[in-house]
Amino acid sequence: MPITKVRSSGLGAGVPFSGDGTAAPAPRGLLAARLPARRPGVWAAALLLAVLALAALLAPVLTPYDPIATDTLATSLPPGSPGHLLGTDQLGRDLLARLLYGARTSLIVGIVAAAITVAAGVLLGGLAAAGPRWLDEAISRAADVLLSLPMLVVVLALAAVAGPSLGTVILAVAATAWMPVALVTRAELISLRERPYVRAAHALGLSRGRVLVRHLLPGALPPVASIAAFEVGHAVLTESTLSFLGLGVPPNRPSWGNLLTEAQAHLLTGEWYTVAFPAACVVATILAVNVLASTISGDPR
Repeated sequence: MPITKVRSSGLGAGVPFSGDGTAAPAPRGLLAARLPARRPGVWAAALLLAVLALAALLAPVLTPYDPIATDTLATSLPPGSPGHLLGTDQLGRDLLARLLYGARTSLIVGIVAAAITVAAGVLLGGLAAAGPRWLDEAISRAADVLLSLPMLVVVLALAAVAGPSLGTVILAVAATAWMPVALVTRAELISLRERPYVRAAHALGLSRGRVLVRHLLPGALPPVASIAAFEVGHAVLTESTLSFLGLGVPPNRPSWGNLLTEAQAHLLTGEWYTVAFPAACVVATILAVNVLASTISGDPR
């Protein structure tokens, strides 16, 4: 097996070369998206998301309180009160417990909705790129039409028709966010199918489906992965918006959006912490996801 060398100086610095002097093939798929080791902001974002996910998972261990249980003897306690690290709301519910259990709901919406969005977008984009021309036109025009509509209005209409529930929020986000994934996947696949290694695969007799799965889709994964990361933040923000408007998660299930909805009446009462803590969680999650998405997409910042 020829030994791979890396030219350390000259015009081709940093380009891998095989033992016979020819350029080694560049990594494709997720191998092309590497996490920079010298960017502390990226690692901080990844650590923050990991801490939030772990805290949501271990919520019963981290707090002894029921997030929906009320205590009339401990209402509107400020942060730092004995037994209530982040205080309580006007019904005596522990805010730390509601934040931790609310993280479960918000992160589930973000991850599941993003997964459905990416799966649907990749499937439709792959069909548009590999299918007949009429199918390509139908999928592309449908995506263009939906992109021209105000997405918040569409989401509100879907949530209003189906009723407030966790499933409705996930469905509403996925139904209105698949278009960029599909269009990017389609464009990447059309670009990649003209590459020499793809032509060689066709010349060797591989079927169109096998070429799509083994050669085209792996090459389109980095930009799709970056969109997927952005969709997680978009889904969390959409859930918070719908819950804030009363069309998202039911009020008896804690989520960051529901916490903000309940806290809006206390903005002028001095209970700033009922708004600050859930808002900080939403903002921190979206910023961390966007940092990771920019890294995957190759943004040099």
